[in-house]
Amino acid sequence: MIANFVIIFKHALKRCLTQPVNVLVVLVLPLALIFIPGPDTDYPFGLYLYGLLGLFSAFLLCKPLVEERINKVSVRILATPIDNTVYLGSHLLAYIVILALQITMFLVGIYLRWMDLGINCFWVGTIYLAYNMMAIAFCLFWNSLFKAYNLAFGVFSGVASFMGLVSGISMNLSAIPEEIRRYAIVLPTCWLPNGLQSLYNGDIKNVLVSLAVLLLYAGLFLMISGRRRY
Repeated sequence: MIANFVIIFKHALKRCLTQPVNVLVVLVLPLALIFIPGPDTDYPFGLYLYGLLGLFSAFLLCKPLVEERINKVSVRILATPIDNTVYLGSHLLAYIVILALQITMFLVGIYLRWMDLGINCFWVGTIYLAYNMMAIAFCLFWNSLFKAYNLAFGVFSGVASFMGLVSGISMNLSAIPEEIRRYAIVLPTCWLPNGLQSLYNGDIKNVLVSLAVLLLYAGLFLMISGRRRY
């Protein structure tokens, strides 16, 4: 079981890192966000925009797993002694490892560029990790609603952009009307800016709430998408 897990994990890792578009989006584009400034009363805006990049990064990383389901490859694989939990878990771990590398690179750049702001990279990294776990689970859930990856990505692009806009990821929270913010709180993406802003204000209790909600959403999306045989 462990041997199968390691083999599939290495295979998933290799497939993701050999795709040029994945390397560009996951490992290169985050560097551009480092230099985006923000208001004097908040973190640099690039820390918030990372949430939108995280969504699209997760979607691209999930592509091989989704295509295997669509092409019925996963059904043939699961007909072997390989357990579904091992198969899905090894892929998820590979994606999390890659996004953890993305977070590390991004935070090193943020620390070097904005050293004078005293950004707590540990807490920011923890929020990002929980958010990316939610993003991976959400992308698997989203793709389980469609029978074609390209169609899923086309609709996802618009939905993700809208979610980022009303959640405070691609627009400052202070610029979003209170009426919209009241309803946007049900969106999982809302809890990234909420956690970052709470951290900036020194409200660790609210940061923990944001982390808990993100992990709750991750578990919920994974449970629903897991009903489909990946």
